Amino acid sequence: MGYHAHFDPRMIAAADNCAAFTERDKILVHHAMVEERRTRKSVRRWSNDNEMIAWASVRAQTAQQALAANMAIRQNILANAVPVLQNVRSGTLNNMTYGSPQIQTVLASNVGLIRRFYLELTGIVNGGAGTFTPTTMGGLANILSNVQFIDQNNRLRINTTGWHLHLAASQKRRRIFGNATPLAGLTDPTGFGANIGTAGNIYFQTTTGLVTAATPKTFRFVWEIPVVNSNQDLTGAIYANQTTSNNQIQFTINPNWVIFGSDPYYAAYVSSAALATNTPTLTGLTWTLYQDFLDQLPVDNTGFAQLPPIDIAYALCYQMINPGVQVAAQDNLYALPPFNVYQDLMLFWDNYTYNTTYPGSDVNYIKVQISNTYILLQVDVFLAAIRARNMLSADFPSAVSAAASGAVYDLDFRHKPLSVNQLSSTNIVFNPSTVAAATSNLQIGQEYVWYANQAAA
Repeated sequence: MGYHAHFDPRMIAAADNCAAFTERDKILVHHAMVEERRTRKSVRRWSNDNEMIAWASVRAQTAQQALAANMAIRQNILANAVPVLQNVRSGTLNNMTYGSPQIQTVLASNVGLIRRFYLELTGIVNGGAGTFTPTTMGGLANILSNVQFIDQNNRLRINTTGWHLHLAASQKRRRIFGNATPLAGLTDPTGFGANIGTAGNIYFQTTTGLVTAATPKTFRFVWEIPVVNSNQDLTGAIYANQTTSNNQIQFTINPNWVIFGSDPYYAAYVSSAALATNTPTLTGLTWTLYQDFLDQLPVDNTGFAQLPPIDIAYALCYQMINPGVQVAAQDNLYALPPFNVYQDLMLFWDNYTYNTTYPGSDVNYIKVQISNTYILLQVDVFLAAIRARNMLSADFPSAVSAAASGAVYDLDFRHKPLSVNQLSSTNIVFNPSTVAAATSNLQIGQEYVWYANQAAA
């Protein structure tokens, strides 16, 4: 007899041999079932679109059965599918000076179970009658002021900055993304080091250093645009083998990639003279999009690809939000939107003109507070630094000077995601000791998984 395409009992039985369920797995399946009951969606039958999975089959199971089914199919895919990394699109951009954004929209390839994209950007920095100094926070990652990923069901999964994506790629790997330690910092005698793509005036995944007039420097920088949690955790995966719609990436070249006499927090360079005099140029801009996906997926006895229903029912999202004006020496609350499962929160604190002692001396504490009473997490800047150093062996970007002042603070929930439901209010509390100017602002970079199945029409 035939079995349901996604809930073959033989696969469920095989789950006993799979890896143990993680806390994230348990939270997600419980969250999905709660959302299904809340939205009371109608039963759907098979389609290639992710949200068309017959999720009624999950509702009919216990959480343990649903987890077992998803885990078994996931493990079968990881064991038998072919990992593929392809250059799927490339192009050139117009030369730029400053002040006007340049937006490029790229369509992904309709193939495979998508895990992530890599966007590689190359350009030449030059100026007119002065110098350009790289910013100490953000740097080349700020060349992209916005990155968006809209999936084939027209859902905006990613809407954030290039800087946030770079930090997120580092945070979840527990090491700085794309970093290479120079040979001088190693004891190995065989030639490991920062060897690739850096010679003369060419700089790959590293700072260009000071750029002087008429001495152009070429940069090359890579951003990860994630779709799944990791190579082993396929939460958020997109099955793209269909022709009725497309997955779309849009990126914006920062119109304020270089500044003079103003806040450099989201810039890549600071000019030594007025931009009308020291006119900056970005030329030779080329981009390449790589798509990382799983191909040749296992099929069931009806010929359909086996897809893990819980994994593809969720979307992995990155959003940058502004929680509003911050008041000094006061608890400033931002209520996390409900129905999301938060894995990481990054607080981008821009306190331009603050120039006192050490980075972080303008912040009293940061809290995560539930229902205004239960404090889930509370750190000052020193404990936040300890958490970051134990994770990355480095501090997150920060600076205090007359030219630039601010920091990034990370709240990590990756091992035990923070599930926010409708009934309890979960707040991020930011208490700065000093707000230096009216332009001082806080942005929160959110990484969360969202039950996308609830949005299906």
